[in-house]
Amino acid sequence: MLKTKKFKFLKAFLLMTLLAMVLGCANVFAATSSVKEPILSQIEPKGVTSVYTGQQLKLRALADSAATVTAKVNGTTVNLTKTSERSDDMYWFEGTYTVPTVSAGKNLGAITFTAKTSSNTETKLSAGLVGVDVPQNAGGSSSSGGGTTGSGSSNDISGSVSTVSGQQVSPTKKYIDVFKTDDRGEDYAAPYYYNMPKGTIDYVKSVSGSYYELKSGRKVKISDVEVVADSGTQGHNVISGLDISVGSQMTTLNIKGLWNVPFNVETSPFTYSSGNWVSSYNATKVTITFDYTTQMNLSGVSIPSGGAFKNATWYTRVNSDGIAQGVLELTLSQANKYYGCYAEYTSTGNLKLRFYNPISSLSEARIVIDPGHGNNAGNLDSGTIGTDGTYESAMNLQKAKALKAELESRGATVYMLDSDTTNLKDLYKRCQLAYDWEPHIYISVHHNSASASARGVEVYYNTPFSMPLARNLVNSIYQAYLQMPYSDGAKNRGYKFSEFAVTRQKQFASVLVEYGFMSNPQEMEILKNSNNVTLFAKYTADGLANYFAGN
Repeated sequence: MLKTKKFKFLKAFLLMTLLAMVLGCANVFAATSSVKEPILSQIEPKGVTSVYTGQQLKLRALADSAATVTAKVNGTTVNLTKTSERSDDMYWFEGTYTVPTVSAGKNLGAITFTAKTSSNTETKLSAGLVGVDVPQNAGGSSSSGGGTTGSGSSNDISGSVSTVSGQQVSPTKKYIDVFKTDDRGEDYAAPYYYNMPKGTIDYVKSVSGSYYELKSGRKVKISDVEVVADSGTQGHNVISGLDISVGSQMTTLNIKGLWNVPFNVETSPFTYSSGNWVSSYNATKVTITFDYTTQMNLSGVSIPSGGAFKNATWYTRVNSDGIAQGVLELTLSQANKYYGCYAEYTSTGNLKLRFYNPISSLSEARIVIDPGHGNNAGNLDSGTIGTDGTYESAMNLQKAKALKAELESRGATVYMLDSDTTNLKDLYKRCQLAYDWEPHIYISVHHNSASASARGVEVYYNTPFSMPLARNLVNSIYQAYLQMPYSDGAKNRGYKFSEFAVTRQKQFASVLVEYGFMSNPQEMEILKNSNNVTLFAKYTADGLANYFAGN
């Protein structure tokens, strides 16, 4: 009897367990079938963002085309409107938030982005907004042609911040790369930080592996700097003079300060689509930011006409890290006519910044052509090898020579690096030669390799202001393919963000061109055909002409 009861109990237990398993599977299947497609992909801004009173902050979200998108910040809801800009199947939505009265260090909280469709709701949060101190009536302004002078206000914020002190370091090279302390941990310079020129002084915050993390928020390689003081302070910096002169080719700024502070040079506006990929660029302004600076005494500044800029404004602020900054904003005389900046701290302690004046044709341009890889004085650097055994270095040189001839026939001044008979395996040496020659732009000539079916032209850039150059070149070179019998196989692979050493320059616009795939037998025949080489040179030059025309 007991045995029978045990059997019945065991049978019931097994049936209940089996039923639970079946129901569990049903729940799993039900959950799987109800998985919803994402409708909110990216948001901007997403990191901690410094804002000031009255600022018009653009809010952006990449979302499903059918979604209703809003952003909520500091209790205010902003409706975002769909634009024509898209990425794959999603569209960018945009709106503007006006920053209320905010003091330095005040946290306005995260921005909550919400996308809704009839069947789904998705939310993403930004890291938040932090106020910085920008006195609204401090500083001054100046216009081209000897316009109004500054207000004469000292806009002294020294009482708002403490002087920075500690171990001081300075670059040992003409320019050194600057990294971001919160980057991806990769050994690549940040595209939005200007190189630190020799003579600059900054304070060490900490040591991180082979890097110094600096109190200005930068990160530099220990091997690129020397310690100039074990401990001490340079005190608050004051910008007390700004002289702007316009020459036949360049506009020069001579800036007088108390000491050689770190600074940054950026253009705006532009937008990122993902990571450091630039989705749109329409620069109208250059902003120069001086760290550890509490005063901008620049009354009497005048901007001559005919140069890179037409007016200027300046002010002081305290950023979200508590660093005092002097800010000089320069309006470009022509939108998008920014080719980079050459910088040096002079022996007198002044900062000299030089910008090329706007040009509109190839006949005014200075261009460096870099045939990638090379024979390197018997130390072969062949690059990829084509399907017929041809070295990429030979193909690069062939394209570069043809391009040089085409550009010179149109009046451009061209310097082609000698990667064929000299040892230029060191990519930074190539960049140094370009620094010394001071071009508007730098083009590195290459050919691609992947699978046998891969095909097409692509152009790489790093700095935001180099994106328009990459865009014009890839679209024009693609047109060369369309003139050939191979046109049905032509492919425009687009302009892409890269970390290539030869594209990371801040002094000039720089790109790396991959003309096509040597691993594709059909495309290889197209690439090495001498008639096509001439055609590629023509359309590459056309792309450059379009760029200088402001397209």
